[in-house]
Amino acid sequence: MKKIILTAGGTGGHIYPALAVADELRKKNIDLIFIGTSHRMEKEIIPNAGYKFIGLDILPLKNFKSIIKVLKATKKAISILKKEKPNAVIGFGNYISIPTLLSAIILKIPIYLQEQNVTLGLANKIFYRLSKKMFLAFDLTYDELPLKYQSKLQVTGNPLRKEFYTLNYHNERKKIKLEDHEKMILVMGGSLGARSINEALIKEWDSFLKEKNTRIYWATGKNNYEEVMSKLSKYKLTDQIKPYFKNMANIMCAADLVLCRSGALTISELIELEKPSILIPYQLREVGQFENTKILTENKASLIYKDGEAQNAVRMALELVKNEYELKEMKAALKRMKKGNSAEKIVNALEIWRNI
Repeated sequence: MKKIILTAGGTGGHIYPALAVADELRKKNIDLIFIGTSHRMEKEIIPNAGYKFIGLDILPLKNFKSIIKVLKATKKAISILKKEKPNAVIGFGNYISIPTLLSAIILKIPIYLQEQNVTLGLANKIFYRLSKKMFLAFDLTYDELPLKYQSKLQVTGNPLRKEFYTLNYHNERKKIKLEDHEKMILVMGGSLGARSINEALIKEWDSFLKEKNTRIYWATGKNNYEEVMSKLSKYKLTDQIKPYFKNMANIMCAADLVLCRSGALTISELIELEKPSILIPYQLREVGQFENTKILTENKASLIYKDGEAQNAVRMALELVKNEYELKEMKAALKRMKKGNSAEKIVNALEIWRNI
């Protein structure tokens, strides 16, 4: 039986693409092991998904202490790889993948990489020259890499949970009893929420109350929910305000417009579900959300606002959701951008299938 080690962790943006690829590999009866940290969210998410998980003690590369931890983690990863003898290692970015990828190179085990963002993260910048292939989410990433390495690159899109490829707009609207004449705006700022978006929505809340045929599904983030609810005097019975929607894929599918941050997976989900959007990228440039917005704005599939313009973005959402022509044009642009099932493409591109 073939064996693959996947290394991912830190945030859902790295973990969920890895799980999507793992689910596809499991269909081919591949023996799978995940390596991440022993103290971040992957230590619970990955075992709960039914996969074997090994945690290493790793910290971001910021000081001497963290470098020592990475070296110790690399030593442990070498012993794990020697014992498990995988046919390949797949890294999904983030500093967490560095010890395992470095160990694979030392042991001459083939490595593959997947990059979720437009701009390469640190781990993928270090290792892409030594990889068999690097799978890119977006075509724009080609622009920052030397021509001599572009034969290693393949644009597959971001691997998403399988439900994103099967959801239907009309079916999902029926489930939440949305009438044909009603419009629905989904507002979200990630699992922790986005204070600027929440505050802008609170300031414009009276405008939403006046829109009888517009529903809002608002994910405030778990840390902001109590504060948000304390500032709202009332809301329509058809509106839904929660810390987070467990069925977020279904809600996004039913929406006519999405107002949100611009994380890499969010961009890919908007494309796959053909959802017009208004983006307010997280302001720290090192996070890469400004670069991610280019994917949609350059194709006229989204509007972008800065954090300080969040109130204007909320006002625009109320206008845009009623503009059928603009929404139709944005949906058409998104349809042209779709890449298909990315996890399938990545699995089929792995060079491990001989004599299987």
